Amino acid sequence: MNKPTAEMLKKGYLLFPKVLFEEQIKATKGARGYFDAFILVLTHVNYSTTECCTHNHTFECRRGESVMSIARWAELFGWKRSRTRYFFNKMYEEGIIQRVANPYTTHIRIPAYDMFVGQKRRENAREETNGVTFETFWEKYHEVTQTPKLNIGRARREWKKLSPHERNLSLKNIDEYYDNLADTKYCMQASTYLSYKAFMNEYDY
Repeated sequence: MNKPTAEMLKKGYLLFPKVLFEEQIKATKGARGYFDAFILVLTHVNYSTTECCTHNHTFECRRGESVMSIARWAELFGWKRSRTRYFFNKMYEEGIIQRVANPYTTHIRIPAYDMFVGQKRRENAREETNGVTFETFWEKYHEVTQTPKLNIGRARREWKKLSPHERNLSLKNIDEYYDNLADTKYCMQASTYLSYKAFMNEYDY
C-alpha cells in the first residue's frame, strides 16, 4: 500500500456501506491480503474519542485510534499472530498506521483517518460554501494591510495546518490585527500572521 496523500484522493470517494464489507470478510473467512486487513483496521478505529481502562490505567482513545490487542486483530483478520504483527510493523514503517505510546496495550492511530472517511473534503466544502478559502484570505489580507504578496507557498502550507474555526478567525480578524498595530511598518507577512496565529491576539480597548 502507498501512504495516502490528498493528491491520491482527488479522484473522489465511493460511499461503501460497512456491512457489505463485513459480509465479504465473513464469506472469505478473513482478510485475503494487506488491503483487506487495512480496511478492517479502518472500520474498527474510533469515530470519536472514548475513555478506555486497561490494567487499572485510564486513558483516552481518540478519533482514528484503536486499543485492540494483536491477538484480537489476528482473530479479526483470520491470520496467525506472527503475520498480523508483521502487517502492523510494515504499516508503521510506511507511515500508514502509527504506533501510539502505551505500555498497557497495542494502541494504534491512522494519521490520515479524516482523509479516508472524507471529513477533510466535507470541511473544505463547507468552507468554500461560506467563502472561507485561502484565496479569499490571501486577497483580503493584502487589501487591508497593503503589504507585498510574498511567500504564498508558505502561507498556503500554514493555512492547511489550521482548523476550520481558526481559518474563519484568521479571515475575520485581519482588520482588528492591522488596526491594533503600534506601527504598521512592522505588519507581518500573511504566512507569519497565520503561523503565529496573530488572529487570536487579544487587545485592550
